[in-house]
Amino acid sequence: MRYYLQASLASNTLKAYASDLKRFKASGGTIPATAEQVAGYLAAAELKPSTLARQLAAISYAHEMRGLVSPTRSALVRRTLKGIRRAKGVAQKQASPIAPSMLRRVVRPLRCLSAMQNERDAALFLLAFAGGFRRSEIGALQVGDVEFTSRGVLIRLKRSKTDQVQRGREVAIPRSPDVAQCPVRALRRWLITRSSLPTRGRSSSAASSLFCRIDRHGYACGALSGASVGWLLRKRLALHALPTDGYSAHSLRAGLVTSAFKAGAPIWAIQRQTGQRSESTVHRYIRGLNAFECNAAARVL
Repeated sequence: MRYYLQASLASNTLKAYASDLKRFKASGGTIPATAEQVAGYLAAAELKPSTLARQLAAISYAHEMRGLVSPTRSALVRRTLKGIRRAKGVAQKQASPIAPSMLRRVVRPLRCLSAMQNERDAALFLLAFAGGFRRSEIGALQVGDVEFTSRGVLIRLKRSKTDQVQRGREVAIPRSPDVAQCPVRALRRWLITRSSLPTRGRSSSAASSLFCRIDRHGYACGALSGASVGWLLRKRLALHALPTDGYSAHSLRAGLVTSAFKAGAPIWAIQRQTGQRSESTVHRYIRGLNAFECNAAARVL
């Protein structure tokens, strides 16, 4: 029963809840807590409203797991959070989108890296961009999730942030006429190299993961984590003398949405590629456009 209760939430969510509860208790909070205690914690914490909302979810979860009534549902706590949102605002920091021209520079081979690292990074970033994948999705891919076809490659996503019950979906990655920026060709080259890489130790993840870490001796040594995707991207940006501020693994997903929208792709087609459920979510990913780009009035004046 304990196992299935824990499986009801993603492992990253459980880790975040544990961190939030640790912070709450360090400030003098207890479980069970009173509404006054929680509201006072919200008012004193110098945190963003979105972070406070997640911490309330952690406190609520801790009460529910003990069969207790959560104080987070009280009018006092809800109105305190509402006041914080109005006073501080709810604008969130967003990752800057990577345009195709910038991506073309990022995937150019670097002399300071090995040929296998250059091949892995090119396949990683081109695939992440073309599929509009989240970093957790690209990090979880296995070699068996790839199927080449005459028109490109199909990527099988078994699970995602919005699909925790593993319905799964297929994402089509088409060929590009630009050889230097073709995710299909880059992935095929990487898989050939990947199959010949020696494995460090007995790590099964190193043998089955589509993208793996490569040590200085050229050994595959475990799956590439989602967090590593952003680190590798910023590293290559810096080595190519490109700006790194504001860029993360999410920049690839935002870059696809923004570029596809500018190219005239309909919202439903973007949703099919990225797996986003609502149009409003897609709109939040369209970034970096000045006020005159894709301007509605310009189409009729």
